[in-house]
Amino acid sequence: MEFSKLTFSVAVLSVLLTGCMTQQIANTRHMDDAVSKQAANSNQTPQQICETASLAIAKADKEDLHFYAPLHLEQASDNLQEGQEKIKVKETQAQGVAQCFKVKKLIENGVATKAKVKTSLKDSLAELNMLKKVDDEKKFTDDIQDHIEDVMDLVKEIEAGKMNEAMQGQAELLKEMLELEIEIVTDKNLTPVEAMLEKAEDVDADDLAEKTFEKAEAELESAKKFIRANYRNNEQVKNTSALAMRSAKHAFYVAKEVETLKELKPEAAEEKVLYIESLLERVNKKFNQEVVIGHSLYEQSTIISKRLDSIIDARGELVREVAQLREQQQNKTTISELPPSPSIEAVTDEIKSDEVELGTNDKI
Repeated sequence: MEFSKLTFSVAVLSVLLTGCMTQQIANTRHMDDAVSKQAANSNQTPQQICETASLAIAKADKEDLHFYAPLHLEQASDNLQEGQEKIKVKETQAQGVAQCFKVKKLIENGVATKAKVKTSLKDSLAELNMLKKVDDEKKFTDDIQDHIEDVMDLVKEIEAGKMNEAMQGQAELLKEMLELEIEIVTDKNLTPVEAMLEKAEDVDADDLAEKTFEKAEAELESAKKFIRANYRNNEQVKNTSALAMRSAKHAFYVAKEVETLKELKPEAAEEKVLYIESLLERVNKKFNQEVVIGHSLYEQSTIISKRLDSIIDARGELVREVAQLREQQQNKTTISELPPSPSIEAVTDEIKSDEVELGTNDKI
């Protein structure tokens, strides 16, 4: 059907709009009055009015009003759908035009509400982003979605003009979201530690290596407390978790070794000691000095430690000598103008050789 240009009185439009008014949104009476005046002065056809309303809904999608003003968007969508149907029938055309006019006003108010939400709920919005960031393994997606819906409930409170209730609700919600953040960080960093402790328990570490196992359990509890107090200090959280993991692994491997020792016969016990000595001597050979066998295991480890200290000290002295040589040459001319220095190259090569040798020892 063809649509003629229509003019409506303010009184008639007010009655029409009151019938479809949604009480959940604050100040709808003021909105309806503004729409009524706008419609009364319009020279647009009903079709043009509905097309404008459709464009307003498209703008709402770009503004993310489904999150920042869901009540406004819902009511605007309902008004558009009903208005488009009613303008097709002459008897309901006036009401349909009124509803389509209201769509644009609802979206405009929704955009204004978005700005208010971003300011009033900035802490909740920031924490939502933080939760998504820390949950990089996507293990807590459902929990985060629950909190997204909680924030949307606060948004609806603001839409309804209940700012005080929204701010009180945000304070409680922030506590819950922070607890979830701590849970996510703890799970991500300490779940592998708990798994290793279970592995240690499976080999009876709680019996075979009781002290080591108890220490590992204590390290885990300490790490949990540390994370609760420092959950956003990523570097220290990783370091603390690594210490807990090392203790858990220690309990596992000590238990495995104890299992092999507890029923050893004298011949097998001797072989075990000789094996340990062979490990120490394997390290000692890198120093190109006399063997350490012939001392107690403790004394052997002390000798090796002193030899390593000597190399570290010598390396430090070489580094200082290189620095002094370079400083002396820089006092005479720039580095770029200097010919290659045999003395510096010789010392540098010696340092590199020591570094390679030390690197090999570290691996052992």
